[in-house]
Amino acid sequence: MWKPVPGVSYDDVPTSRPPPTEQQILGERRPSGWVLQKLDGGRGPGRGVFHAVDCEAPAGAPKLTLGQAPDAAEHPGTRLCSLRDAAQVQ
Repeated sequence: MWKPVPGVSYDDVPTSRPPPTEQQILGERRPSGWVLQKLDGGRGPGRGVFHAVDCEAPAGAPKLTLGQAPDAAEHPGTRLCSLRDAAQVQ
């Protein structure tokens, strides 16, 4: 057990763990996943834009599962967003 040293301030002693080293070096990770922005009212197999989840996807768009993402990207009415990594899903 430790005992505090009289007259010594412990205000600058860290009380939480530092972030992992790889996070310090590489920075924050991008969220994973894809979303499909439906165009033409969002009904049926109409047109859409396939986005990386942290791209310009509309707020509240549901994330696609790993099984749904390739199907959505291959749909004839869907174009891949060119701003982020959506084109790398194929």
